[in-house]
Amino acid sequence: MDSFRFIVERGPQDLILAGEEALLESVSNGAPPILRFVIFDPTAVLIGYHQAVEQEVNIDEVKKRGWDIGRRPTGGGAIIMGKDQLGWEIYADGSLLGGSPENAIKKGAEGVIKTLQKLAIDANFRPKNDVEVKGKKISGIGAFSIGKYIAVTGTILLDFDAEALVSTLRLTSEKLKDKLAKDFKERLTWISKELGRSIEMSELISIAKDSFSEALGVKLVEGQYTEEEKKLISQFRLKYSSPDWIYNLRKPLSGDVKFIERKFPGGLVRLQVKLAGESIIESVLLTGDFFVEPRRAIYDLESRLKWSRVDELEENIREWYKDVKIIGISENDLVSLFNEVLKK
Repeated sequence: MDSFRFIVERGPQDLILAGEEALLESVSNGAPPILRFVIFDPTAVLIGYHQAVEQEVNIDEVKKRGWDIGRRPTGGGAIIMGKDQLGWEIYADGSLLGGSPENAIKKGAEGVIKTLQKLAIDANFRPKNDVEVKGKKISGIGAFSIGKYIAVTGTILLDFDAEALVSTLRLTSEKLKDKLAKDFKERLTWISKELGRSIEMSELISIAKDSFSEALGVKLVEGQYTEEEKKLISQFRLKYSSPDWIYNLRKPLSGDVKFIERKFPGGLVRLQVKLAGESIIESVLLTGDFFVEPRRAIYDLESRLKWSRVDELEENIREWYKDVKIIGISENDLVSLFNEVLKK
């Protein structure tokens, strides 16, 4: 039976997110695979790799609460992580996780489902990346890779405050808050709500450890970071605490900008296009809670379209799409979205 190192980490967002990048790099360089459980302290609002903070987060409210803001190295949407939300992370050769990010997500979901079953909570996987209980989301999952090595990360909600989430989202109207809070309560659930009682995080960690061991078919051995991992984490903390990484990586365009947003099976897409005259695309910004491999492919598309001709748009998108995979968003979806926004 294969063995994975097992580590529990508690700390601020920059420490934990730096670990996500460092551990995948380390495993890809030959370090033993790892299952890591994490608890964010202080609480942090985390946006996905392809999101813009200004589009997703009520920054003033987050600061008022004394929370952190961070940008994950994975796609997906904005989440809150704190003392009542358990994060879990797997870093391994893809062959141990089903061979692809999609299968790795399903493998991680098995660990969550087994954890909930041990608590007498029936759950199931909901494509593309959620675990649900009676139709309500209790865990979201993301993945990213380096070559054949995959990181799959997710959450288990022990407890949750829907009003707090709504207050830290970027809303178009204060009148929406009550409706959204109600909507989130109906769409989300958490362990204490399902059980009708509270359990300690330590109990959840113990149950989840056994469950992930079973789902992965591996032995978990209490471990620690290698010296190289410690160095990498220290280096990457500078990146994950940097305002450039958090705020400026996906900065909304300014000036006369055409904008559209659309929900696809693969996630919400927000598209901004700035034209130079009627026939030239000056710049493009494509943000949202989608997952794409390779994860920097969106930058390649934006670069390809920058200062390109409008009549070459479809050809450019289809050529780009040959080398990437976006779960739940087809090349026809993107072409139609661009055509629609250009008509505005």
